[in-house]
Amino acid sequence: MGYFSSYRRRFEGNIYGNRRSNIESRDFYILMESIVVISDNELTGSSILKYLKDLGKFDVTILTSTEGLIGRIYNAPPSLLIMDNGISLKNYVKIIRDDPIFSHLPIIILLEKEEFIDRWDDYPVDDFIFKPIDRNNFLMRVALSIRRACRIVEINPLTMLPGNTPIIKEVQNRLDNSIQFALAYADLDNFKPYNDRYGFTRGDEIIRMTGRLITNIVKSYDPKHGFVGHIGGDDFVFMVASEKVGIISDEIVRNFDKIIPSFYDAEDTERGHIISHTRGGKEKRFSLLTISIGITINRKWFHHYGEISSAVTKIKAHAKDYKGSVYRIDRRNYHKKD
Repeated sequence: MGYFSSYRRRFEGNIYGNRRSNIESRDFYILMESIVVISDNELTGSSILKYLKDLGKFDVTILTSTEGLIGRIYNAPPSLLIMDNGISLKNYVKIIRDDPIFSHLPIIILLEKEEFIDRWDDYPVDDFIFKPIDRNNFLMRVALSIRRACRIVEINPLTMLPGNTPIIKEVQNRLDNSIQFALAYADLDNFKPYNDRYGFTRGDEIIRMTGRLITNIVKSYDPKHGFVGHIGGDDFVFMVASEKVGIISDEIVRNFDKIIPSFYDAEDTERGHIISHTRGGKEKRFSLLTISIGITINRKWFHHYGEISSAVTKIKAHAKDYKGSVYRIDRRNYHKKD
């Protein structure tokens, strides 16, 4: 599994490694709006860093080589990738573009003034900038590339994962091409009480962590065909090969339960619950966050997104009837009515 198998080992090491504090363990999963720059030219890198830092909007990472690039993107997807053509980047651009989760990631290539590229199919990037870099031109192109990506492909701004429109397109494409796959719908239990107790900022950390957890595990087990989307709020979907959905869901459930206590204050973790209020305003005890996953498998009985969406929504509701983190697979046979 190449890049992904090695990255999975590093990811699991972060999950199971010693965590020195609750805050420190949470920070690993916090995704800031960021730009990743790959350039082995010190002057180019320092100029870009200065220009972007002046905006005060982005967390900027400068890499001098492509080593660890794929893992960096999957662990914390940036808003934009800027790559210096002085680095051999063609293969890395192809890996990103062939990935169904991150194919939307905008990429800008940096070129020398005398460079000319006539085979843009070999460089499926979104824009180019000539060096030496002009500050105003650079900042405008950066802003436009990010906004263009958000317009063309609906991206959830919190997790940088595909939103509803690309989810629907991906499901329908698989149905139209008679691809056998499993569609999973993941939802967090007791998320509203957590938000009420800790506030929306801490709640956003949970959402980001969940998106990263699902994405990393899906990419570890099904790097070629796996897809993860963020419907909104605490709702996620993922699509994988049907024979892999069980082990993937088991890994998600198991690792979620290992990680989630670190997102609570020590006294709540020790008690195993929090005190919050129901929608009616009554005080109530709520257990720590869990995740429920409903799964349905397309075996050529579904022909439209609405059909498979309805089926997976029902099985997800069934999964939420169980206590704790669980996944349930709908194994019923669906036949199109005559």
